[in-house]
Amino acid sequence: MSLSYQYSEKNREKQVKSTFRCSSNIALVKYWGKKPEGIQLPANPSISFTLKDLYTETTVSVLGANTSGAPEFDFLFEGQPKPSFIPKLTDFFNRILPDYAILREFYLQINTSNNFPHGTGIASSASGFGALACCLAELEQVHTGQPVSIEKISKTARLGSGSACRSMFELPAIWGAHPLVKGSNDEYAIPFKSNIHEVFTDMMDAVLIVDAGEKSVSSTVGHGLLKGNPYASARYEEATLHLTEICTALETGNMTDFIRIVEQEALQLHAMMMLSNPYFILMRPATLSVIEALWAFRKETKIPVMFTLDAGANVHLLFPGIHNQQVKNFIEGQLLDYCQNRQYFCSAIGSAPIPIQ
Repeated sequence: MSLSYQYSEKNREKQVKSTFRCSSNIALVKYWGKKPEGIQLPANPSISFTLKDLYTETTVSVLGANTSGAPEFDFLFEGQPKPSFIPKLTDFFNRILPDYAILREFYLQINTSNNFPHGTGIASSASGFGALACCLAELEQVHTGQPVSIEKISKTARLGSGSACRSMFELPAIWGAHPLVKGSNDEYAIPFKSNIHEVFTDMMDAVLIVDAGEKSVSSTVGHGLLKGNPYASARYEEATLHLTEICTALETGNMTDFIRIVEQEALQLHAMMMLSNPYFILMRPATLSVIEALWAFRKETKIPVMFTLDAGANVHLLFPGIHNQQVKNFIEGQLLDYCQNRQYFCSAIGSAPIPIQ
């Protein structure tokens, strides 16, 4: 992807809507903890894969003139009003209002849907705010005639959901300042700029839905609890080291190191939750059963399949696509009983946002 989206010339008066598809992503080195200054600035750098086949499609339509100068909008989720989303969207629009004339001048309608069930532990906030940021950028560019850079789109997405800034790239995305990664910063994500070894170019992700229910502690609250965590600074240092190591593994094809780092990151994320005050646990017994079964399968077969976790109970299995059928057989033969409603989803890795005509 180039540094700015390129749009075809359109009649500005007739440009009344924009539709984008944006993928979710799964972090390899985890973002957990925010800097006290600024909005949604990470306490440590992170890196992620986008999940090509798990995405949100969002359409933003101009319905008429804005009469107040403050954001005015309707919101539909899968064609139906969703009032519970309005406060978060209002906060988001107020954060970006100075940079988007369309929010001051037009009454908008946002209509969004996922191709996976909402609330199943797949990061719909990342794909949702990613798609919304792309739509707003296209409408803003057409309205003002000024180009909108990918950096600005990533920053805009971040102000809705931190991890959304990483959903802008087909390549692995790095977010957060790192002394050895040129161009890395806290404001927006950048693509991994080195050559990726061929063993990582066809990776797959299988998401096992261990618990589709709402988390007992939200990610926003969990981030906040890092402020008083006595182990937080050590965790941030470890994440910075892990990012260095995982970038090297991606370049050299060192799958052993890659697996170690990915799994350590998942366990450290949940360890920080258990060491917070108040402490909490988001893993479930079935989460641990899946991990133990995976370790046994990997030891027996030598297939380089690994687990990672988001801030919840569900388990992601990452593996080279060449082993897709063997891993699928393993899931359906040994792991489905641990999944709520025997539900899981598979995705290829790597997809930038796509405009939908």
